[in-house]
Amino acid sequence: MKKRPGHKRADDPSTLRPGYLAALAGVLALVLGIFAWYELGETRRTMLDSLREGSIFLAQAAARAGENALRADSEIQLLVGQRLRDNARLVQALEQRESLDDSTLAQLAGTNPFTIDLVDQRGHLLATSDPYGEGTVLREDDLRPILDETRQEDVFWLPEDELYAVAVQRPGGGAVVVQADADWLLELRRASGTGRLIQEIGAIGDNEGIVYTLVQDELGLLSASRGVQSIGPIEGDPFLEQAVQADSAVSRLTRFGEQEIFETVLPFAATPDHAQLLRLGFSLENLRTQENRSKVQLVLLVGLLGVLGAVGAGIVTVRQNYALLDDAYDRVQSYSSRILERMADAVVALDPSGRITVFNQAAERLFDQRAQAALDQPWRIVFGNDLEALGQSLAEGTELQNHACSFQLPAGREVTLALSTSRIEEEDGEVVVVVVIQDFTEKAALEADLRRRDRLTAMGALASGVAHEVRNPLNAISVIVQRLEREFAPTTGQEEYGQLTRVVRDEVRRVNGIIVEFLDLARPPQLQIRQVELKSLLEKAAQVIAPQVAAKGLQLVRSRFEAEGVVVPADPDQLQQALLNLLTNAVEATTDGRVEIEARLTESGDVQIEVADTGTGIPPENIERIFDLYFTTKPEGTGLGLGLVHRIITEHGGRLDVQSQPGHGTRITLQLPRGD
Repeated sequence: MKKRPGHKRADDPSTLRPGYLAALAGVLALVLGIFAWYELGETRRTMLDSLREGSIFLAQAAARAGENALRADSEIQLLVGQRLRDNARLVQALEQRESLDDSTLAQLAGTNPFTIDLVDQRGHLLATSDPYGEGTVLREDDLRPILDETRQEDVFWLPEDELYAVAVQRPGGGAVVVQADADWLLELRRASGTGRLIQEIGAIGDNEGIVYTLVQDELGLLSASRGVQSIGPIEGDPFLEQAVQADSAVSRLTRFGEQEIFETVLPFAATPDHAQLLRLGFSLENLRTQENRSKVQLVLLVGLLGVLGAVGAGIVTVRQNYALLDDAYDRVQSYSSRILERMADAVVALDPSGRITVFNQAAERLFDQRAQAALDQPWRIVFGNDLEALGQSLAEGTELQNHACSFQLPAGREVTLALSTSRIEEEDGEVVVVVVIQDFTEKAALEADLRRRDRLTAMGALASGVAHEVRNPLNAISVIVQRLEREFAPTTGQEEYGQLTRVVRDEVRRVNGIIVEFLDLARPPQLQIRQVELKSLLEKAAQVIAPQVAAKGLQLVRSRFEAEGVVVPADPDQLQQALLNLLTNAVEATTDGRVEIEARLTESGDVQIEVADTGTGIPPENIERIFDLYFTTKPEGTGLGLGLVHRIITEHGGRLDVQSQPGHGTRITLQLPRGD
């Protein structure tokens, strides 16, 4: 059986077994899980890296802007200090001309954002423009260089006390102190310096995901975007303490209020000895959104890959199952085909329409027809009308069991067949009929031969007994007749007397001949077996019978004489007698036509000799009786000739087969074992 294209056997190394498929599915699931976990981590790291780079860039830009703002603060500080110094000198000059009190100082200060204080040499407040009369917050130690007249003026910048003041020496001792308003100064710094920058960054951050922007030093919060009221100090926070000492921006994930944020901290120096931190807090909402989107995309991708993997595994499983089924089907088909091809019986399968779908080698040999020519043909085209029992079985939907029938082969030979049918219902409801055909020709011939042997044996035994019983009185009659001829002479009618005694003597002789034939049939002589050349034997028999054939105007035909060089172990005289008996019967049964004699070798190596005629034939009811003793259809026949033929062939280990059609002739086949 040919393998179909693309077919794989179940034991093919490239075929995946179920255990391998399960392991492959597990590995695929593990790989997809690792891939998903890794991809999510990579996505998060990528987004955090992007956020870190963006925040550092923004922090660096803000730091540079802050440094510029600090320089602007320094300029503003110088300008404010100059203004405060000018006002202090103005008060110093006025005090030289007149005495100044609180109201005068208040008028001088007016709406300006500063206060003017006069202190004596001991640092006590003499007058102030402060409506609350609190005066300067400078300590006596701060003013000591002025009070001791070691310095004429001094500038005081005390961020921790939010103090910016200028002091000049008074005429007559003491000091004039002009102090900027802390709130005004802070507002000025916020409006023009780092504070304003922080607010602007914070305002931009409202739309860019910036939670807060602030500047902080060791003392606390210097400036912050809106919404930031307080922030944790640097001290006690290891990350911020490390950031102060760092030379570049650092980042971390931390919490601000109730939300998790990404914070970037950049140190920068406001002054050589005063470090500050610029802190930018970024919302992770966009990151979470992007991360969730990536998760969804990744889940969809992994799901798609999983589905594709499952579909692929399913396809592989289906294909493998198909391959297994296909392989099992091929094995069954191959096994069934081998069984069908090696069966000795012919097997023919018919579809519901009666067309042949199976025609094995035994059927080819039996019907002498190739399977290619028989397949898909209606069964009547192949078998003709000889198998009427099959047609009736198909029409009635019944089954046959060893139904015997005769069949005429295309070569003209008639065989005996036994038909058995089985009806097989397919899944679609259609019925397939399987016909097993056995060639019973040999078996029928053997059975018929065995029956003939049994009858002949029984008849021979009976004939032997009868012959012995009849022969003794017959001998007595023969002796009496002889004595009557010699010893008695009638006085009258001597001629008639002589005729009667001769008739009695002849009939006794004839009966004695019959008894001899009986005894020959019942007790055949010992065979003188030797190797006999078959062709010579057949030629001799043909020569002996030729005159009788010619006398009746018949034709002697040697249609097939494949006996050249073939020898058989036989008694030539008895085998010759058997052939002559058959040829004589053929000549006597034929009035017009021909007598055929032919010989051939069988597949088993035996020799077949056929004697055929175109005579009257034998009625079917008489075929089994023609070898019986005394059965004859000829007026002058004894009924012993064919029995003798049967005995001779049987003694040679052979058998006979008779085929006859009334009005068409008879064919008798002798089959003998071949000699070495």
